[in-house]
Amino acid sequence: MTSGGRFADAAFGRKLLVAAIACVAVVAGVAIGLSANKAIWEGWVTDRLFQVRANMRGTQEEARAPVAVVGLDQTSLNSEKLQPIPRVLMTPVFAEAGQAVLDAGALALGYDFVFAYSADAFRDPRTGEARLTGLDQPFKQFLYRNRGKVFIAHTEIGVPHRIFSGAAGEGAVRTVTVDSDNDGVVRRHKPQPPLIESPSLVDGLLAKAGYAGQEEYVAIPSARLATSMPYLSLLDVLKMKSSEAGKEELRRFVEGRIVLFGGLLPFEDEHLYSDRFLPQVPPDMSETGSNGRPPVRLHTAGVYMLADFIASALSGRIAVTPPKGVVPALAVLFAVTGVLLGLILPSVVLPFVAVVGAAAALGISLIGLDYGLMLAPGVAPVAFISSLVFAAAGKVLILQRRQRALVRLFGHYLAPDVIKQMAQSEQLPELGGDTRNVVVAFIDIVGFTKMSEKLADQDVVRVVNSSFDAIGEVITAHKGYIDKYIGDAIMAVWNAPNTVDKPEQAAVDAARQIIDMLDHLRTITGQAPLDLRVALNAGPALVGDIGGEHRRSFTVMGTTVNTASRIEAVAKDKKVRLAIS
Repeated sequence: MTSGGRFADAAFGRKLLVAAIACVAVVAGVAIGLSANKAIWEGWVTDRLFQVRANMRGTQEEARAPVAVVGLDQTSLNSEKLQPIPRVLMTPVFAEAGQAVLDAGALALGYDFVFAYSADAFRDPRTGEARLTGLDQPFKQFLYRNRGKVFIAHTEIGVPHRIFSGAAGEGAVRTVTVDSDNDGVVRRHKPQPPLIESPSLVDGLLAKAGYAGQEEYVAIPSARLATSMPYLSLLDVLKMKSSEAGKEELRRFVEGRIVLFGGLLPFEDEHLYSDRFLPQVPPDMSETGSNGRPPVRLHTAGVYMLADFIASALSGRIAVTPPKGVVPALAVLFAVTGVLLGLILPSVVLPFVAVVGAAAALGISLIGLDYGLMLAPGVAPVAFISSLVFAAAGKVLILQRRQRALVRLFGHYLAPDVIKQMAQSEQLPELGGDTRNVVVAFIDIVGFTKMSEKLADQDVVRVVNSSFDAIGEVITAHKGYIDKYIGDAIMAVWNAPNTVDKPEQAAVDAARQIIDMLDHLRTITGQAPLDLRVALNAGPALVGDIGGEHRRSFTVMGTTVNTASRIEAVAKDKKVRLAIS
């Protein structure tokens, strides 16, 4: 009976090996799954879940929307009333429309416009006359009269003129800047409590509607905002206020709602929003004025997004981050399930299982949306598929092919013939060995110490590895065995542990080829002074395992080896590249 017993039994045993594979697969699946949280592609998955959710629900009659939009669209600008007026001089129009909306019962107004220009500052370039003085007076009076109900916008690069900021009062000027996820799509809003003091226009209007939430949330739209958001063009409002019937219609439209004024012109203030894959609402099912809506575009107007952040929070169409531990628990659950299926089921059905498992994980994320939870939809599917793949690979590559894996992995450290023998017999060889005639070679990099003093550590490693790799390839090609690396030298053996018919001839041929490729080594390492020294000696040596039961090494030893080392020293003294006994 050889020492060590059965190799597999001594190392793990089949059951312990399966358990080890399972543990590694679970850990890997969980780690990879959690790394998918907020990955750049996860946002796309989230938007597709919104699409699936909307298609499953179909077009439904929803409760009255808490927010409406009044748009400065192309129809309004082309109208007889507004066409002659430059956009920067429309403050009297906004005052007229805004007061009509408030008188009709709107809770509060938000202007998604930066009123950076004041007509009072205009001077005729020819005469210097202040010809537009007083044009902004109606808007200033409107802002002052409705302080606390009207908010105006500022952005990162634009702020309202000081006369408008002063008229609107403290806290009326708020930011409309939105933050996108790492894929460039806008999805979430983070309230900054207390909302009434927040710098955000969305928060200010939420506070006016009585919202008190503080958690960051993702808005869950149910349709394209350009077709579903209650909408009036600016021209609609101006026409409605001119008659009693129109005023009543306007009252029914805006009463009790937050109203946002904003631009709806193509390519102005447009963003990618999470509604881009959602279905459109038929015109007869959406609240719209007589002048209709602007055409639907790929990008979503900024005023629609601001309105949806407010409407979703007030309507409960939001999803927040779940409590700590929920997402990791899902990752663990699906990783464990993937490992079990990967170890139990045949490989041929695993692609189908991967699809079903990923669909189930996405289904849980979809259900989470109904409960207001954003369950990181990329985590569970990735954890399941990753663990499934790791478990299946472990089963195939380790459990079913452990002999080949043993040879392949440990062959870089031990003689391949020794590894094959252990894999085939599942036994460790006895300590000691036998005596046979071998050829021993010492191959040294000349001047390595001086060279290493001039190079960075990384460059030293690169030079050594490049040289050893090229030299090792020649040794192996001539049936030699690399016994060990000794600093900047290689000890190689011929006729152990493998059998070589003419070891002396093979060793000499290898040595000559190594010397001949010196120029190649200098080129690949970039070290022109690099040189080599090779010493060869033939004779009997003890070949086998040395060490103990806990740690051992295959090597050759004896006088032949010692003499080869001394010959290498002689070659150094004589300054020759190749010395042979």
